[in-house]
Amino acid sequence: MSKVIHILVVDDHPAVREGTKAILAGEHGIRVDCLNPPYTVEAIEQFDFTPYDVILMDLNLGEINGMELSKSIISHKHSCKVILYTGYDVEDYFEEALQLGIHGAISKTESKNKLLTYIRHAIDGDIVVSYQYFKELLCFKQSKIKSTESSNEVFNEREKVILQEVEKGLTNQEIADNLHLSKRSIEYSLTSIFTKLNVSSRTEAVLIAKAESIIE
Repeated sequence: MSKVIHILVVDDHPAVREGTKAILAGEHGIRVDCLNPPYTVEAIEQFDFTPYDVILMDLNLGEINGMELSKSIISHKHSCKVILYTGYDVEDYFEEALQLGIHGAISKTESKNKLLTYIRHAIDGDIVVSYQYFKELLCFKQSKIKSTESSNEVFNEREKVILQEVEKGLTNQEIADNLHLSKRSIEYSLTSIFTKLNVSSRTEAVLIAKAESIIE
């Protein structure tokens, strides 16, 4: 008899919580619970995650970021796997998620079968990435190696403002909306920022930018 998979859904939208639970709980061998607000580090530290194999963690949870809650869960060495469960572009956060110990990210728009496949891979310790994303990641790594000498280049004002917005935990789309720019422009600027700082994640970019007084 196969082991029952216990899933916890953390999302600040009741419809998403209950909808995801309804979709997954109808599958044989799947048990789903929802963690209701408030979502704070204190509440997370008091919650017992022992029964769960996987946590589907929303990225934006009101005043707190799902990344922060995930770090708190992971730091307490719970055995459950955390997966970002987001309505934003998965690629924007995939690498940073992995560096934090999160088992990747999946879109809320994916089918039930794809979501279950991803969950089962995560439980086995595997990460699922699309071929196109992996190819782009390799190309970026290669270009970064060739461009390390440009890490001390001067940052323009737009890049500094974008770094400040990234520090707030905003998504690329939210930054684009705030600065009245296209999302593609933000993505191009972030690529330039990553290259100049010789980093590969948003968290690294902010830490180094602050350390080098590029932003306050």
